[in-house]
Amino acid sequence: MKAVFFDLDGTLFNTLEDIKNAIDYAVRAYDGELVPIEDVRRYVGRGLRRALASAIVEHCPPIEEEGEQELMYQLMISYYKKHPADHTALYPGMSELLLFLKEKGIIIGVISNKADAIVHEILDRLSPVDFDFVQGAISSVPLKPDPASLLSAIQHFSLEKDDVIFVGDSPVDAETAERAGIRSVIVSYGFSTKDELQEKGIRSDVENVSSLRRVLSQSL
Repeated sequence: MKAVFFDLDGTLFNTLEDIKNAIDYAVRAYDGELVPIEDVRRYVGRGLRRALASAIVEHCPPIEEEGEQELMYQLMISYYKKHPADHTALYPGMSELLLFLKEKGIIIGVISNKADAIVHEILDRLSPVDFDFVQGAISSVPLKPDPASLLSAIQHFSLEKDDVIFVGDSPVDAETAERAGIRSVIVSYGFSTKDELQEKGIRSDVENVSSLRRVLSQSL
């Protein structure tokens, strides 16, 4: 193993409450109701735009005017940019794992469907290390499970696919790695439970960061 690329939400960081607050801000502005955090957990994984769209369907009055949902999205992003890490934190043990990988000379990166500017802001505020590669959602690159970002990272460092592991917490991450043709480690301490992963045919015995460290160490 020469490189590990991580998903961000539910893998490196517990970001759920800050995502909920950003969605709530947009939804309440359009006479919607507060969104339960368990619903937010179901929505995340395919980008903030799709998460908000799900919240609108389930917790807002019908959207009638053209362009109104886009205005809600911009409102949500504006709030989230101002409050990217009020409650967000690394999962216990993740700081030590990242430092361990850096000490071993492993390339580490982040590939996320979250808006790119917010990804960078969270890492700048909370990460104990500098990541070698960071790719959030930008208009020119398709979101996961399209493997474009992951394949671009592999090419950027002139890596072979067998040199790389992708770590995530969702079926989207598992599909991304599969389509890229690289190994994945899917954790069950994040936003997808072990049972939910198993229902999608994804086995995960990685229930905490200590277990993740053991799995990654076996590939050094």
